[in-house]
Parts: sequence; C-alpha cells; structure tokens
Amino acid sequence: MELVQVLTGSLLWTTLFSIALFVGGSIATTFLAKKSKLLKPIASGLKLIALFVAIQAFLVLGGREQYARFAQHLNFWSWLIVCFAFLRLVLYMYGDLFVVRWKKGSFPAAFKNIITAAVISAATIFLLKEIMEVNITSLIATTTVLTATIGLAFQSTLANMLAGLSIHLEKPLKQGDWISAGGHEGHVLDITLRSTRIRTIENNEAFIPNSQVLSGTVMNYSLPDQMCIRKVSVGVSYQIAPNTVRRTILDILAQVPDVHRQPEPLVRIVSYGDFSVNYEVRYAIHDFQRHLNIESEIMNLIWYRFKRDGIEIPFPIRTVHLKEITAESRRAEREQAIAGTLELIGKVDFLSPLSLDERRKLVETVGVKAYAAGELPVRQGDAGDSFYIIKKGTVDVIVAKEHGEGVVVATLGPGNFFGEMSLLTGAVRTASIRVKEDAEFVVIDRESFRSTLVHNPSIAESLSRILSERQAALAAQREKLDSVTLERRKRDESGKLLHNIREFFGLQG
Repeated sequence: MELVQVLTGSLLWTTLFSIALFVGGSIATTFLAKKSKLLKPIASGLKLIALFVAIQAFLVLGGREQYARFAQHLNFWSWLIVCFAFLRLVLYMYGDLFVVRWKKGSFPAAFKNIITAAVISAATIFLLKEIMEVNITSLIATTTVLTATIGLAFQSTLANMLAGLSIHLEKPLKQGDWISAGGHEGHVLDITLRSTRIRTIENNEAFIPNSQVLSGTVMNYSLPDQMCIRKVSVGVSYQIAPNTVRRTILDILAQVPDVHRQPEPLVRIVSYGDFSVNYEVRYAIHDFQRHLNIESEIMNLIWYRFKRDGIEIPFPIRTVHLKEITAESRRAEREQAIAGTLELIGKVDFLSPLSLDERRKLVETVGVKAYAAGELPVRQGDAGDSFYIIKKGTVDVIVAKEHGEGVVVATLGPGNFFGEMSLLTGAVRTASIRVKEDAEFVVIDRESFRSTLVHNPSIAESLSRILSERQAALAAQREKLDSVTLERRKRDESGKLLHNIREFFGLQG
C-alpha cells in the first residue's frame, strides 16, 4: 500500500489512475461486445462494473482519507450501481438466455423492471443503513404509509400488474397463442403488466385487463399443441336414416384438405328436436386462424351435397306438410304396402305352393324391420325361427372358418332371402348376415307361418319337396351325383324335412 501511495503521490494521480481503470475497462468491454453477440446486450452492465472498480480504487488509494464525507456518498452510490449491474446480468442470463433462447419461453421487459425495482429498493435500504448509517426505522414506516396510500389509489392497476405477473409465472398463454378470453377471441400479440393485447378474427386489436384474463376462463387453442377439435351442428329430417347422414357427412369432410384424418372425424346424434334430428360434426384442424373459413367450407359443401342427395334440412325453418288423414287414405296406404310385400313373397320359390289368399293372410301378420349398416340380424350358430326377404339394401353372407375368421361368401340384394330352414325346422343358423347398406326386411316368423300350415297342412309336403330338390341339386354339383342317386337323395331329404317341419310346428302326420 505504501508503494502504491508513493507511486501515486497525490490525489491527482489517484484520480487519474481510477479514470484510466474505467476507460480501459470500457474499451475492453466495447471490443469484446463487437466480437461476441452474447456479450453485446450486457456491455453496459460490464461498464458499470468497471466504474465500480475505478471508484473503489479511488477510495482505497486515498480518496476516503482526504474527503471522508464525499467518499461515504461515493461508496454508497458505487455499491448501488454494482448491485444494479449484477442484477441486470443475472436477469439477462436467466431471462434472455435460459428462458427465451433455451426454453423458447417469454420473459417480458416489464417483468425485469419490476424485479429490478424491488431488488434495488431493498439494496438501497440496506446500503443506507450499512454505509450512510441512516436510521431506517422511520424511513420504513414512512414508506409503508406511502405504499398503502399508493396501493389504495391504484388498486385496479396493481391488481392488473399482479395478474400480469401470475400470467408470466404460470404461463397459461404466451405471445403467438390463439385464445378466447374476456369475451374476445384472437391471436396474442403482447402481454404487458397491465393488459393482454390480442388481434381478433376481425383484425381489430383488443386490450384485455390482466385481472379479467386471470379471473375468467381462458380457452387456449394452441395448447397442448396446434391441433384443435372443432364442431358444427346440422339438423336433418326424420325421414333420413342416421347412417345415411353420417356416411354423407364423412364423405364431405374427406373432400376438405384442411380437415385432418387423425383423429378421425366424428358424426353423432345429439338430440331429437321438434322437427329434426340434430347432429354434431367434430373434426380436427391445425390452422386455427382459418377455422371460420374451414367451417364455412364444410357447411357450404353440406348444403350442396344434401341438395343433390335429397336430404332435407328443416332447420332453421319449419317445413310443414298438410295432409288430410282419412279412413280411405289409411286403407289405400295399407293396400299399397301389402301389394309391395305380396310382390316380394311371390318371388320366393319355396312359398309358391301358397295360394294368393294364403299369401295375403300371411302378409297381414308379418312386419317390415329396418337394420343399419354393420348390424347382424342373423348370427352363425344361433337358434332361429324367422325368415327374411330383403326389401331394400344389401347384406353380406359370412361363414366363420375353423380359425374363427369370417369369410364373405355371397352378397344379397333386394328380392333375395335367407333363413328358410330356421323358419321351417328351427335349425341353427349356418351363416351370419351382416348388413352392408342400410336395409329393410320382410320378416316371417314361426308364429306368423304356423297359422298358414295349420289351415292347410298339405303345404308342408310341397315345401319339403321344393327345399329337398334345391338341396339335392346343390349336392349333385358338389359331389357329382348321377341321376339315380340324385332322385334317391331328393326322396330322403324330402322325407326328413317333412318330418322336421311337422315336428317343429306341431302338425299331425
């Protein structure tokens, strides 16, 4: 120390040495900042540290002894400056480097300013007590009263600031997210301590106080990822089968490029309205900014497709059909339905022994049942006592192999039939029937057919003969039977079938 004092010699040399330290540190900092982009933002902080080192050198080399009071103030301000410099360096490394660059998060300047103000205020009080030897008790009391007064005067502003801090800490939203908050929906432009600024779909800017954002419900369409499930609703007439509506809408969605295939779109019934079946259509998109355009495109395609396919949309208008219902109109409708069913039954070969009157009586006891695509009205191995004539739609005949997998062996359409052996003998189903397209069946069950056989037992013989001939013909193709063997097979099969029919229906032999 004595050597340094000898070298400096006087306060002038001390001052010049301190200035040289500051200038040298500043030049070095500037040079390094030009070489490194990481150091450029903290160049001012490093210069403040160089200033602190220069001031402390001045005080140690003689400034404190010669100017005690001035040195006390200078020491106070130098420590306050270095606290500020180190704080800014820490905030830069944590906020800009760690949070923003590494974590790809957000660390607003306003947040830095609040932390800086809080830390510098605490440091000022501490330095006043330790360096300036000020009694801080009265100062704290005065500050408390002043703080309470300011808090009451700026209550709403402080609430927004605290809410802004919570938003930055909890991160329910960030810049670039699409959100719905405070009754507004839009793209987050900025989050300040007072408000959240968003650009709405209408290209307007909305400033939502942070207290409203935090206290209300925030829907963030950008979390957990960019994929978003949207939905539209449509009402369809009760006359249109649900599977037809579902199939048509899914076909429409497949034509919209912005609708993603995974997860698959969903069409479901949500309610039965006064005049329409109400459907909800759910689909996935990734560009939320275009969700209104995508929704419009879907609704546009639905209108045109429904118009082409004759699918009526009674909502939002009420379609009223005036129809006078009389006994005569009911009788005409019933006669029309009976005529259609009679025509179908007339195409069934094994029912040909029935007279027209017997067919009509049978038709009056049977019903028409509708099945949706994918349903199984008949399952292989189940017991059965009903016979089906396809009135509308198509079905697949599926036979299960030994390994358990089903194989489609035939596809049947309108006019075809199945289940005659179960109807006449109660035999188990030899195949499953799966509806391929929505279908309607004329269903004849055991009780309906029993009355026909009871009134005319001789029909059983005709039925057994026709069915045995069909089965024998199939066996002849499969087993290459000669004519003699074929005739014997027909007699044997006919006898067995007749016995089984009489036993199943309780007829006398």
